[in-house]
Amino acid sequence: MMLELKDASLTIEGRELFKKLSFMALDGQLTCITGPAGSGKTAMVQVMLGFLPLDDGLVSIDGELLTPRSAPVFRRLMAYIPQHRDIVLEPAADNTSGLETVWAPYATKHYHPTPIDSSLNTAPMSTKSIIIADDPEPSIINPLRSMANNGHTVIVTTQCEEIINLSDKIITLGNHDTVIS
Repeated sequence: MMLELKDASLTIEGRELFKKLSFMALDGQLTCITGPAGSGKTAMVQVMLGFLPLDDGLVSIDGELLTPRSAPVFRRLMAYIPQHRDIVLEPAADNTSGLETVWAPYATKHYHPTPIDSSLNTAPMSTKSIIIADDPEPSIINPLRSMANNGHTVIVTTQCEEIINLSDKIITLGNHDTVIS
């Protein structure tokens, strides 16, 4: 599947995070979104998941526009590894978000997940077309790289040079957003 941002602009609390940014994350590729702390990497993930609207521009998956109405359907095609893996998740009873997190089983109030490591179970991700990892541990880059090699669209946010160097496409957020293929 192809996830595309076209002429995407986002400002949060008066701070412009990116402006007129366009790129495509393709199946079979590991796409890396990088930049300094506070540059908008996690906000970009929220945009791609349909939880945060753009000021301008669009997000599409295989040419179909991501909208508030279509977002839950598109999230069913995605697996998500969140940045803060020490939080406890409790899904809505009807799982209306459609989003599957893969770092831990759906948690209860008393469940405390262990950190993801190189033994990341990719089985839950194997049925998902798009894998999004927000600031993953460097130890799971090999399973993510393997998922990309097997035809999945894998998108990671990171500042880690090891992960950046293994990426097929690099999007750098900051003062002058750039896309390197």
